[in-house]
Amino acid sequence: MKSLITTGIVLAVLAPLAQAINYIDILPGGNDVLITRVTYEVDGEIVVQDAPAMGVAVSRNAPVYLKSVSMMHGGVPHTLDSHNSLGASVANLGLTAATGGVGVFDNGVKTGTGNLEAFKAALAGTTQDTDLMNYAYYDYVTRMPGPGVADYDLLFQRGFKADDYLLVSERWGNTHFTLTPLDAAGQVITGANTLRFGYPTGDAYTKYDWNSGYAASSYFSDQAMAFSVASVAKFFECSQAEPQTVFGFRVDNDGEADVKFFGLSGEPFINNPPIPEPSSALLTALAALGLMLRRKR
Repeated sequence: MKSLITTGIVLAVLAPLAQAINYIDILPGGNDVLITRVTYEVDGEIVVQDAPAMGVAVSRNAPVYLKSVSMMHGGVPHTLDSHNSLGASVANLGLTAATGGVGVFDNGVKTGTGNLEAFKAALAGTTQDTDLMNYAYYDYVTRMPGPGVADYDLLFQRGFKADDYLLVSERWGNTHFTLTPLDAAGQVITGANTLRFGYPTGDAYTKYDWNSGYAASSYFSDQAMAFSVASVAKFFECSQAEPQTVFGFRVDNDGEADVKFFGLSGEPFINNPPIPEPSSALLTALAALGLMLRRKR
């Protein structure tokens, strides 16, 4: 699949309006970025991987930190060693306390949706380190959000510019999910593309570009973490939206992928635009609305 937009336009019904969605499929050899080398930090030592692993090479619950990714993009080599881990939050949670089989695995500790505040904190925490053993899992799920309802939004304190990159990790590398870009207000960027990773579901390690070879020892120890890299510019390629800073993603995980997201760049993300603080006028309006709602009870 080498075409830029690999599917047609579909309609997502959001009453009372219908919004057209342009999907771009990110698959090995199709709209992804070719990874040539990955470096990790394991027990204080640097490990260099020059080719994808075959199956599981190492099982451990202890951290495996992604340090850098070397790649070819547009015929030019790049090394990405800066991470967008300066803060994030979870909003618009479509999952509920009744949702089963969804949670965060963090070095052997699991946090499910039974306590939604703890789950949201753990989910946001997966973006705050580069540890492959800290990710969101979806296993034997029940009571998922209905059609047209996304799982959650991730908003980052520092935005992604068009020349930044997004690495997505998926346990076993075999299934799919979508990311829709959000603006500084946490709203979907009108006219932008939705990136669909790993679609359709297939065999192990076939839907993502690189197999790390690292798997958790206490949880699906036969399934290593795999990943692909996409350019943030893909959200705007051949779209009706003007390229702009992306401050987050709406995550719709109908494929029940076990995911972790890494923002990557050759430059520190501290130099990227920060998400704006709410204006004083907006805070005043929200306070007035809250007072009015209290009076109506």
